Amino acid sequence: MKWFVILCLGLLFQQSQAEPLVMYTEHFPPYSYEQDQHVTGLNAEIVRRTCEVALLKCDFQLMPWLRALETAQRTPNSGLFSTARNALREKQFQWVGPIVHASANMYWLASRRDAPPQDLEEAKKYVVAVARGDVYEIYLQNQGFEVGVNLIQFNSKADAVLPFLHGKVDLLIASDLILPVWLEQHQQTLSAVTAIIDLSTIGNNYLALHPQMPIATVERLQAALDQLKANGEYGALEKQFLVIPSPSSR
Repeated sequence: MKWFVILCLGLLFQQSQAEPLVMYTEHFPPYSYEQDQHVTGLNAEIVRRTCEVALLKCDFQLMPWLRALETAQRTPNSGLFSTARNALREKQFQWVGPIVHASANMYWLASRRDAPPQDLEEAKKYVVAVARGDVYEIYLQNQGFEVGVNLIQFNSKADAVLPFLHGKVDLLIASDLILPVWLEQHQQTLSAVTAIIDLSTIGNNYLALHPQMPIATVERLQAALDQLKANGEYGALEKQFLVIPSPSSR
């Protein structure tokens, strides 16, 4: 009887939802990408199943990161993923997670003959690629880096890979999960790069929800995500997507 009551309350909640929540994300395989006019990927499917378990209607839209960030910030019934949660962003959103993330580093071309920087202070002597509006751009600016001096902006993280491989950018920021996908798209492997500066403390990935999102909705989503982790579905999705190097090879 208890579970029947909970189910009925959930159905009533779903029926009362005036309009779908909009979940914004970027092209960022294997976390999120478009395939057959459908937004999919590891974290996209985790968020989708989280919505389904929470009995919430959610639509998914893929767009460049800065546009996705700005749209989510001005749309009350929206969320944004995969979003690094840290002190710089803590009050800008409500948070559900964590979702899948990986350790991030600054990378250096292994073929270079000069010695790489050993810390962020030394890295200021070089040019670092960042995506506009990305958490690493904000973090590095707070560490004294400047756009046009030692930061060069790209529309997306992946756009920086080819200039980096051609030596036009000194340092690339990537996670150990996403970098093999990027390199494979340019017929390269991890042997082409060297991880030199650990950036993993900047923040783990979350679903970021608009500050005006009702707290009941936030709690339903967090409870649903926790359920996916407890029943093994979260882990099954990790295995499904992480054994495939890139969507293009499917």
